[in-house]
Amino acid sequence: MTFMELINHMGIEMLAFAVCMFFGIRLIITRDVSIIKKEHPEEIKHPREYTFYAGLIIIFLGVAALVMGVVSFFNAVASFIVIIVATLIMGIMWKVMHEKYA
Repeated sequence: MTFMELINHMGIEMLAFAVCMFFGIRLIITRDVSIIKKEHPEEIKHPREYTFYAGLIIIFLGVAALVMGVVSFFNAVASFIVIIVATLIMGIMWKVMHEKYA
Protein backbone atom coordinates (compact mmCIF):
# COMPACT_ATOMS: atom_id res chain seq x y z
CA MET A 1 0.00 0.00 0.00
CA THR A 2 1.42 3.35 -1.03
CA PHE A 3 1.29 6.55 0.97
CA MET A 4 -1.35 8.03 -1.36
CA GLU A 5 -3.60 5.00 -0.92
CA LEU A 6 -3.25 5.37 2.83
CA ILE A 7 -4.14 9.07 2.65
CA ASN A 8 -7.11 8.32 0.38
CA HIS A 9 -8.40 5.65 2.74
CA MET A 10 -7.96 7.32 6.12
CA GLY A 11 -7.08 10.96 5.48
CA ILE A 12 -10.01 12.36 7.48
CA GLU A 13 -9.16 10.16 10.45
CA MET A 14 -5.53 11.32 10.40
CA LEU A 15 -6.69 14.94 10.18
CA ALA A 16 -9.03 14.46 13.15
CA PHE A 17 -6.16 12.84 15.06
CA ALA A 18 -3.85 15.77 14.32
CA VAL A 19 -6.45 18.39 15.33
CA CYS A 20 -7.29 16.56 18.56
CA MET A 21 -3.61 16.16 19.38
CA PHE A 22 -3.00 19.87 18.77
CA PHE A 23 -5.84 21.07 20.98
CA GLY A 24 -5.33 18.41 23.65
CA ILE A 25 -1.63 19.12 24.02
CA ARG A 26 -2.28 22.87 23.85
CA LEU A 27 -4.75 22.58 26.73
CA ILE A 28 -2.36 20.50 28.81
CA ILE A 29 0.60 22.82 28.24
CA THR A 30 -1.02 26.27 28.40
CA ARG A 31 -3.72 25.47 30.99
CA ASP A 32 -5.87 28.16 29.35
CA VAL A 33 -9.55 27.64 30.22
CA SER A 34 -10.65 30.25 27.68
CA ILE A 35 -9.82 27.75 24.91
CA ILE A 36 -12.80 25.67 26.04
CA LYS A 37 -15.06 28.14 27.83
CA LYS A 38 -15.23 31.46 25.98
CA GLU A 39 -17.84 33.10 28.20
CA HIS A 40 -17.00 33.49 31.89
CA PRO A 41 -13.90 31.26 32.11
CA GLU A 42 -13.42 32.50 35.66
CA GLU A 43 -16.39 30.34 36.76
CA ILE A 44 -14.19 27.22 36.62
CA LYS A 45 -13.20 26.39 40.23
CA HIS A 46 -10.12 24.29 39.43
CA PRO A 47 -8.79 25.51 36.05
CA ARG A 48 -5.50 23.57 36.12
CA GLU A 49 -7.17 20.21 36.68
CA TYR A 50 -10.04 21.08 34.33
CA THR A 51 -7.73 21.88 31.42
CA PHE A 52 -5.46 18.89 32.10
CA TYR A 53 -8.26 16.34 32.08
CA ALA A 54 -10.04 18.08 29.18
CA GLY A 55 -6.81 17.82 27.18
CA LEU A 56 -6.53 14.12 27.99
CA ILE A 57 -10.13 13.52 26.93
CA ILE A 58 -9.56 15.31 23.63
CA ILE A 59 -6.39 13.28 23.04
CA PHE A 60 -8.44 10.13 23.75
CA LEU A 61 -10.88 11.13 20.99
CA GLY A 62 -7.99 11.71 18.58
CA VAL A 63 -6.53 8.28 19.28
CA ALA A 64 -10.00 6.78 18.84
CA ALA A 65 -10.26 8.44 15.43
CA LEU A 66 -6.94 6.91 14.44
CA VAL A 67 -8.06 3.49 15.69
CA MET A 68 -11.26 3.92 13.68
CA GLY A 69 -9.17 4.52 10.56
CA VAL A 70 -7.12 1.39 11.14
CA VAL A 71 -10.21 -0.73 11.85
CA SER A 72 -11.84 0.61 8.67
CA PHE A 73 -9.27 -1.36 6.64
CA PHE A 74 -10.88 -4.55 7.94
CA ASN A 75 -14.56 -3.76 8.55
CA ALA A 76 -16.51 -0.55 7.93
CA VAL A 77 -19.27 -1.36 10.41
CA ALA A 78 -16.77 -2.12 13.17
CA SER A 79 -15.00 1.19 12.55
CA PHE A 80 -18.33 3.01 12.82
CA ILE A 81 -19.06 1.23 16.10
CA VAL A 82 -15.59 2.14 17.42
CA ILE A 83 -16.10 5.87 16.87
CA ILE A 84 -19.65 5.83 18.26
CA VAL A 85 -18.51 4.03 21.42
CA ALA A 86 -15.50 6.36 21.75
CA THR A 87 -17.75 9.41 21.40
CA LEU A 88 -20.11 8.08 24.07
CA ILE A 89 -17.19 7.36 26.40
CA MET A 90 -15.80 10.83 25.74
CA GLY A 91 -19.17 12.39 26.60
CA ILE A 92 -19.37 10.49 29.86
CA MET A 93 -15.77 11.34 30.76
CA TRP A 94 -16.40 15.02 29.94
CA LYS A 95 -19.54 15.10 32.12
CA VAL A 96 -17.69 13.55 35.07
CA MET A 97 -14.72 15.90 34.60
CA HIS A 98 -16.99 18.94 34.32
CA GLU A 99 -18.97 18.02 37.45
CA LYS A 100 -15.80 17.38 39.43
CA TYR A 101 -13.71 20.44 38.48
CA ALA A 102 -16.10 23.11 37.18
